[in-house]
Formats: sequence, C-alpha cells, structure tokens
Amino acid sequence: LDAAQGRYGESEAIGSGVRFPSIRMHDSVRVGKPGRGRGGSADPRYNARMLGLVISTIAFFVAAYFIKRHLDEIGVPKTAVRGLVVFVLALAVAYGVAFTVDWAVGLAG
Repeated sequence: LDAAQGRYGESEAIGSGVRFPSIRMHDSVRVGKPGRGRGGSADPRYNARMLGLVISTIAFFVAAYFIKRHLDEIGVPKTAVRGLVVFVLALAVAYGVAFTVDWAVGLAG
C-alpha cells in the first residue's frame, strides 16, 4: 500500500479507505518550551521547591532510621504505635528540613 497526503495534512492509505493522522510535532517540541533555556527550568522558585523536596525526603528516611535505632536501643517493642511514632517524628523532621531549605533559599535568592 502506498500512502499519499490527503486534505488537512492527513495521510491516506491508497486503496484501503483507511485514514490516519500524519505525524506532526507540536511547535513547543520543535522550538522548546517557553521560558526554558538549555539548562532546565528558568524559574528559580521551581528549583527551590525541588531542592526542598529532595532534601526533606532524604531527611525523612535518615530520621526514621535513627529513630528506629534509638527505640531499639531503649527496648521499645515493635508495635503499630511504635511505627506510628517513628512516622510522625520523621515527618516532623522532614517538614522542619523543608522549611529550613525554603527559608535559606529565600535568603539567598
């Protein structure tokens, strides 16, 4: 089967009556998204939010590890309440780290 260009830029399979859209790139794909340079996002607020998210995620897991280790050392039994305590305390540490990163970025930028 041969393909020919039809009306409105659609390709047609000759002889089969089947029509399918031709592949066209959107302008934003060809020329790039507005406001973006070669180095990524041009908006420093976006970069600051991503930095805060990454660092606070790391802080969450590190805090959870050390809280679990401390609770093991003092002999607290492994129950659902202990798991909830570890989660809440690690979450509080992660929120604190995210707040500190946002505050530091605000001072720097």
